[in-house]
Amino acid sequence: MFGAAVPPDALDQAVRRTGPAAVVLWAQARSTANHSLARHVADTSWGVKGARNRAVVVLAGPGWAGPPPGRPGMFRPAGLREAATLLHRLCAGTVSTAQV
Repeated sequence: MFGAAVPPDALDQAVRRTGPAAVVLWAQARSTANHSLARHVADTSWGVKGARNRAVVVLAGPGWAGPPPGRPGMFRPAGLREAATLLHRLCAGTVSTAQV
């Protein structure tokens, strides 16, 4: 878990090194919702060629208000319960990142 104002390069390197099933990006206000960073994280892959993985990007907080991302690998839950259910399913392997 990182705090506020994490440099984009640090987040990118952490995602590449750890290979998480999901990355939750919180934005308290629209001014802090970095859409280009969210797209970049969703496009980041790791692993051997032919078997690469990607993290699901969960857009959390009121700053992401507006139309849903409409992009594979990005998800904006309606609330905490929906986010927790998705994260549980990803960790349990009952849904893949490609299905989100």
